[in-house]
Order: sequence, then structure tokens, then C-alpha cells
Amino acid sequence: MREPPRSTKPALAAAPAAAAPASEAPASAAPAAATLDTVEWEQTPAGVRSLRLGAARLRVTLDDRRYDLGADALLDWVSRSARAIRDYYGAFPVREAELVVHATRGSGVHGGHTEPGTPPRIDIEVGERASLLDLARNWSLAHEMVHLAVPNLARSQHWLEEGLASYVEPIARARAGLRDEKDVWREWRDNLARGLPEADDRGLDHTPTWGRTYWGGALYCFLADLEIRKRSGGRFELRDALRGILAAGGNINVDWPIERVLRAGDAATQTDVLAQLYAQMKDQPVRFDLAQIWRELGVSEQAGEIRYDDSAPLASVRAVFVRGR
Repeated sequence: MREPPRSTKPALAAAPAAAAPASEAPASAAPAAATLDTVEWEQTPAGVRSLRLGAARLRVTLDDRRYDLGADALLDWVSRSARAIRDYYGAFPVREAELVVHATRGSGVHGGHTEPGTPPRIDIEVGERASLLDLARNWSLAHEMVHLAVPNLARSQHWLEEGLASYVEPIARARAGLRDEKDVWREWRDNLARGLPEADDRGLDHTPTWGRTYWGGALYCFLADLEIRKRSGGRFELRDALRGILAAGGNINVDWPIERVLRAGDAATQTDVLAQLYAQMKDQPVRFDLAQIWRELGVSEQAGEIRYDDSAPLASVRAVFVRGR
């Protein structure tokens, strides 16, 4: 589950505060399916921090002495990312996980990797001179945490694992106030076309290129999200399908065939969108008119700025697409 290089680096609304509070209040808007618990840090032996997210625990290991920012800023970044994913799914995806932060030379946040196990483990590299702005702009930790909420699939469906992580991350962080809504639309307008089939494409299950794996998977998620909203009259979104998969026991600790994953998601939204779209895209190249979709949603870019057209046919869908209902 190696994270991809992204062609754009998303910006956040503001950098996080330097100090991590001892405890954080629960989000103000709790999902219908779950009550969000408090998030707090607990000191454990040997200097390993334990982040409590309700019934879940995230054990964090980092070398405090090597970072110019110190431990508090890094732990705050971890807490914000974990809370964003917890809030999106209604619960942290697994009861226990490990996060190991590796110090590297220079600045910035670098590659991340997530592996199943007992418990599952995330490894991520952070430069010793990383700044608050580096942490604020970073998307990769939240991306890796989304992997915790996806069952292990066959190699030919790796695109769904990476596509979900690439698609959910910006929405989850935007809903947590960690990213600007218009920046999410800009990323999709700039990059979802990278997931469209090119010459010699044989469908998502048979074209393991970088573009089809990451952005093709994200395109599948975007199209599914849009169709679920349209068919349900706005009652459901892709998040409801993903919560349904998680509630059915589908996370990184289990190996599931893709059909079981999609069936659980469709049951949660009372549709067959996930299964139908997979049947359409898995074995053949299907091109979608993204320019038309942007027009219907009323999303355009003018002079470098994202603009909304509230008279567009799907403007009401667009209005809640990123920020939620």
C-alpha cells in the first residue's frame, strides 16, 4: 500500500497549532451511526505515545530529539489526521494500530506505507527540519490511515485500495477543517482525468499503471459517490457505503473478495451503484465526459480560481459534496 506521488500538493486552510492538547473535545456533528468519543494522549512506557480514540488505540513511536519542531507539533499532526479519519468513518477503522514516524534529513513529509498485521502498522518519513506548514499541507498520513478501513483485496483490485485512500483523504480533511473545499475541487479537476483509460487499456482490473491505480481508482470512487447521491435523492453518499463496509467487519485485518466489499457498501446505501460501476469498468476501457460532469455540477476554474455556478443542474449536489450534509 505504497502512497503515490501526487501531482499537486494540497493546501490547508491554516497550519495546526504547535502544541498538542492533552485532550480534545468530540466533533460537534456526530454521525447517525455512531457516537464520537473523546481523543486524548496517554503516556506509555519506553516513550511510546498512545492516542486513545474511543475504544481504539493508535500507538505512536517517534524520535523526539531529531525534530526541530519537537514532539508536540508532530503529535498534534497525528491527532488531527486520526480524528479526521475517525470522524469521516464514525469510528477509527481498527481497534489497535501502530504508527512509526521515521526521521529523515531535510524538511517535508515523505513516503508512507501501511501493512496489515496484529496490529496493522503505518510507517511514514518526516524530515528533521519539517515546519508547521509542511505538516499542515501534508495529505499522506491521512491517506495511509484510510488504508486501515479497506479490506485486503486481490492484486488485480489494488486500484480500489489506493483509489479510496486518494479519494477519501481530501474529503475527510476538508470536513475536519484541515483543507479548503475549493482546493479539493481543484485537485479533482486537475487530476481525475489522469485516471481515464489510455491506449491498450483493458479495464481497471487489468491495467496496473500508476494513473489507473491511483487516479483511476479515485475516479471510480468519485463517479460512485455522485451516482449514489443522485439515485438516493441526497439521502446517501459514498461515505455511507464505506461505513457500511466497516460495520460489516471490512478493514485491513481481513481478506475479502471485491464482490463482498461492494455488496456490503451497496447494502448500506440501498443501491447497486458500486457493483454496477465495477461491472462496467473492470474489464474494459470506459471513458467518461468529465468536462460535462463539471458543467452539471457547476464547478469551473477561471483565472486560477475555482468558481461555482449555482444555476447548474447538480449545484445542490455540489454544495454538499465535499463539506457534507
